[in-house]
Amino acid sequence: MAVGRRWLSRTVAATLLVLAGTALPAGPAAAVDPEPKFDFDLTSTTAPLGVETKRIHLRFTNLTTDETPTAWQFNVRPTDSDSWEKAAVQWPDPRVDTGECDGEPEQFYCYIAAPAHEGLIPGPGETTEIPLDIRVRVKDEPYEGSFVVTVHAYWADERSPDVEKTFPLTIVDDAEADLSVLAPDVKQSVRVDADGKLEATGPLNPGETAAVRYQIVNQGRKAVSGVKVTLGLPEGVAFTAPPEECAIDDDKRSAVCTYDTLALVPAAEDTDPRDDVHSAVELHNLLTVPADTQAPVTLQGGTVQVEGLTEEVVAKSDLVRTKLPANAVAVPAADVDASDNQDGFSVVVAAPRSGGDDDGGSGGGGGGGSLPITGSQTTLIAGTGLVLLAGGSLMLLLARRRHRLPHA
Repeated sequence: MAVGRRWLSRTVAATLLVLAGTALPAGPAAAVDPEPKFDFDLTSTTAPLGVETKRIHLRFTNLTTDETPTAWQFNVRPTDSDSWEKAAVQWPDPRVDTGECDGEPEQFYCYIAAPAHEGLIPGPGETTEIPLDIRVRVKDEPYEGSFVVTVHAYWADERSPDVEKTFPLTIVDDAEADLSVLAPDVKQSVRVDADGKLEATGPLNPGETAAVRYQIVNQGRKAVSGVKVTLGLPEGVAFTAPPEECAIDDDKRSAVCTYDTLALVPAAEDTDPRDDVHSAVELHNLLTVPADTQAPVTLQGGTVQVEGLTEEVVAKSDLVRTKLPANAVAVPAADVDASDNQDGFSVVVAAPRSGGDDDGGSGGGGGGGSLPITGSQTTLIAGTGLVLLAGGSLMLLLARRRHRLPHA
């Protein structure tokens, strides 16, 4: 088995420790805190035959209201070492930040610490999402297995106890679409420029506008010809300037957006960056935090749920869609794994800036520049091109994810 550059050192020791369910030491011995102060989850562990790699995300949530861990670590191992000859969970290639990972490709740990990986450490009430890959090795038969994830965190001079969970790993013979959605926490205020592009203006403060951004990708084997998105905002936050595809409830906290002209093909069919055929999309909806919000505060409970519509799409010529007639209703498309069709997010409101720091523009002051798309937030698909549709709420990511894993 080939060994990638990032973990040539300590491979044997790391493997033995991971197999034993023990983390590598992260520094001086720390007292053990009886409360873990975090939770984690992992969905979307069903993949179809015929798809070589499926991107999944380990969601690590900080349950505290006033503490940020200094570091955290997760270990991944199969319940049956022989079973991962058919399908395995791996960390992605070095272009994707997952912390410092070591061990064998299929029995490994990743250690995440500030300042090197500060963007992957969640503040109070926040969630960070670490990308992992399911590598499908079986070619012509379904498979059912499982794997174990063990997580611990460091809080100042205390180490949490290990929290261990077992997850299924299933490969099915199902030639349908497989939509996934990823919605990062909302942390920055934004403004929309004359061309319809979002520009970041600094940390989100009371009274300012932000954008909930969510990435949708089709990791299955069949296209969808439209996408329906259902959004919910945390209490105390309201949608503003909704696009015409969206219907907003009276409370301005719930929205249903129907993009019946948006077709997403399987990633394996998205091969030409110059055409209008896409396997992934990033959308955004603007929201506003009331000026009287008591900050700093993390407003939790935001949700994004996606659903593919009318899967009757075969040839590329069929992908030029028109709006449905008034007497027609789009029907849901079948989905290989619906567990990843919903994601949650929080709205993180920073303490108000002083008057001297505010530039007085719409969307707030602070640091300018284009809206950053960094860290684990961009890793739903690997190696992307970016197109922004002026005046709309669609940002298309042309998926280019056919790369060879360094530890394959």
